[in-house]
Amino acid sequence: MRVAFLGSRGIPASYGGNETFFEELALGLVEYGASEVIVYCRSAYYDSRPANYQGVYLVYIPVPRIKAMESLLHSFLSSIHVLGQKVDVVYFVDPANAPFCLLLRIFGRKVVLHTNGLGWKRSKWGPLARRYYKFTEWLCARTAQALVTDNPVMTEYYREEYGTDSFYIPFGAGNRYGIDETVHEHLGLVPDRYLLVVARLEPENNTALIVKEYVRSRLEMPLVIVGDSPYDSGFLAHLQNLANVNVLFVGRINDQEKLNALYKGAYLYIHGHEVGGTNPSLLRAMQAGAAPVVIDVPFNTSVIGGAGIVFNRDPGNLSNLLRRLMSNPEEVKEVGAKAQAHVEKNFTWGKVVKDHELLFHKVAGN
Repeated sequence: MRVAFLGSRGIPASYGGNETFFEELALGLVEYGASEVIVYCRSAYYDSRPANYQGVYLVYIPVPRIKAMESLLHSFLSSIHVLGQKVDVVYFVDPANAPFCLLLRIFGRKVVLHTNGLGWKRSKWGPLARRYYKFTEWLCARTAQALVTDNPVMTEYYREEYGTDSFYIPFGAGNRYGIDETVHEHLGLVPDRYLLVVARLEPENNTALIVKEYVRSRLEMPLVIVGDSPYDSGFLAHLQNLANVNVLFVGRINDQEKLNALYKGAYLYIHGHEVGGTNPSLLRAMQAGAAPVVIDVPFNTSVIGGAGIVFNRDPGNLSNLLRRLMSNPEEVKEVGAKAQAHVEKNFTWGKVVKDHELLFHKVAGN
């Protein structure tokens, strides 16, 4: 069976959760031996463009890097290209691509769509874009042959909002990269002596709240923030104005081995995402043994399953929590161990790959 993956920036993963997901799933399907996989990539993100990556076929489509149009234009051009390919299933990520699912269905293609998060809640989009995202949720529920949700809260959301069932398949934890601990020396960090945030610097990921509460806590242990704001430099400047000298903005880190080392060496991992489903960065932190401190939304609490610590938006809530956890390293270590055991039991890439393989065969009619 041949499966085409559309809607991400491509692989190898160097940007975000969708890319990590596609990489692990595509490589796993090839290793599993029952599928050939084509991944469509945005050529601007890759200096080297091999036609094959560890058995996965890669197709590069050039598009301009324009915030509002880049993703949709790439998905449209990828859809046109894939119509000329012999594939059994097309797998899209992101409901914004629902119109292209309809296009492919018109031409007789079998389409599966990953619902991702709630794009219409992302503050980086204007009113028109938010209405578009809400419309495409409705559309994808009616055009894709199957929907995949990565979080039980998203499964229930699509059932209640659109009367549509979906296949719950969570992300896996961890990745196939090693650990490069030279990153600590490079950034002037001591393992187990820093707090970590890994996120795109966007308002709905609550980085501003985390920075303000960290400054309020008066902790000396540094707060390391990994991530960038490529389309809104003003928001990064806002965060920097909120910070003190102990907040370290390191930008986006493409080297996955260095990123793994940062997760492993964190005293705490602070997670403020609130509009997604299951976020890969949270799973990676938990798999590395970092104690997760998450904002209290159902997406996050369903993932940690009691193996983590929760904070809310109330002024002083997170700062008081951080001070308490600084004084209780044994509690932090215990929570980290529970989190690691939890994801290793419930979020394995092996199961993710097998569940997708079964779903693709079902959709293809095999």
